[in-house]
Amino acid sequence: MGEKESGGDAGEVQRERILRSAALVMAERGFDAARMRDVARGAGVSIGLLQHYFDTRDLLFREAFEWSIGELIARWRKGASAEPDPWRRFELLVRELADDPDLQRRCATWTEFCASAARRPELRDGVRRAHEDWRELVLGIAESGVAAGKFVPVVSIDVAVRSVLAAVDGCDMAVASGSGMGAEGYAAVILATARSVLGVRD
Repeated sequence: MGEKESGGDAGEVQRERILRSAALVMAERGFDAARMRDVARGAGVSIGLLQHYFDTRDLLFREAFEWSIGELIARWRKGASAEPDPWRRFELLVRELADDPDLQRRCATWTEFCASAARRPELRDGVRRAHEDWRELVLGIAESGVAAGKFVPVVSIDVAVRSVLAAVDGCDMAVASGSGMGAEGYAAVILATARSVLGVRD
């Protein structure tokens, strides 16, 4: 594991390539139908090397899901961390979501994983953790907006934040299902929902 690739640890680079391939396969085929050989082909590695990193198929796809969500949350935090205005910060976060070059894949992965968690209890902790990360991000913005007198929520903060998260989930499903919603519609629905429930003052 000591050799380097593009300035980083070769093993970590390879592991990330595998996880990215697994997320793509899961989005295309669904959790239950996704196969390790498809992941290996997409990542350009052997099945044996895949099993070196991940003992079981389910472990591979659980980690691929968590990697996919974790990568996006890290981008969210980085993209808006320096913005002092709460509403502008939320707008930047939504643009980070909507402008994701892999928007359809990400939406399909999240939708598929939620559906799979309904059938497989071992997947539910991952979904709960992802939801909690989203909730904390949006809650922090909502609370700072209220403290600054820029938000006057029409419902409790908790309900307002959960309404925004529900809008994100709904937009994810719309994109994943091929309903015709694109990046602009995705952003518009989430921003309109947040503006309404948070009582954003212009």
